[in-house]
Amino acid sequence: MNSRLASSDGRRGLTSRDGAFLRGLPARDDPRPLVIAFPYAGGGAGAFTEWQALLADHCALLPVHLPGRERRFHERPYRRMTHLVRDLVQEIGPLAGDRSVLFWGHSMGASVSVALTLELAVQGYAPPAHLLLSGAGSPDRRVATDLVHVLDDERLTARLRQYEGTPAEVLDNPDLLQLVLPVLRADFELLETWSRPLPQPLPAPLTVMYGEDDRSVSTYQVDGWHAFGDGQVTMRPFSGGHFFIRSHAEEIAAFIRGLAGTGV
Repeated sequence: MNSRLASSDGRRGLTSRDGAFLRGLPARDDPRPLVIAFPYAGGGAGAFTEWQALLADHCALLPVHLPGRERRFHERPYRRMTHLVRDLVQEIGPLAGDRSVLFWGHSMGASVSVALTLELAVQGYAPPAHLLLSGAGSPDRRVATDLVHVLDDERLTARLRQYEGTPAEVLDNPDLLQLVLPVLRADFELLETWSRPLPQPLPAPLTVMYGEDDRSVSTYQVDGWHAFGDGQVTMRPFSGGHFFIRSHAEEIAAFIRGLAGTGV
């Protein structure tokens, strides 16, 4: 376990071990698998609040706290995937030695979880036991000319309305927009400047969840994940758009509980 993290308070399941990205790591004698959740562009750890209670009896959900939002609001957001992954490895890499670790990434978070999995292998760390990827196409099939981070504020706001992930009260409030747009722009820059990997089998089984009405991810892009799974790819369609995970929380939680129960 990362020696930079504070030690447990000694009670089963309780801990004071917090890092920059992960808070509330379970104590070492807590047998539950870890589900490390990577948020979508502009999102924070709070995006996974609903799943905390749904999963608590079966696994420990640890949302990733990224800079530029929530408790790390005053920190600069990352603009390069290599920089983010370099720092994530230091905190997440040692965890797999203690227990089963699953990655769940939605939209941008799916790309981050893939990039992190590849970097863990480079640095000699164990891979996650399972990759749960939602709301995203395979990295190699992203439209390279669709650069969201260079859009002006008006066009960027219009794009956000299409994704239906940012509350209307934020999009319609100029003051709130000025707070969230720099973080969103940085997140898109991180994605759009990433040297995306060519299709290659990842060292973990993949489950790909997607919304059947998602206008931001095509069927062609979703199908691209097959080349990253070496036959270990499960496709799970859901009704809804890009943020189908919100209306299918119970169903998704049940599936994650099943994965945690099998240890994969």
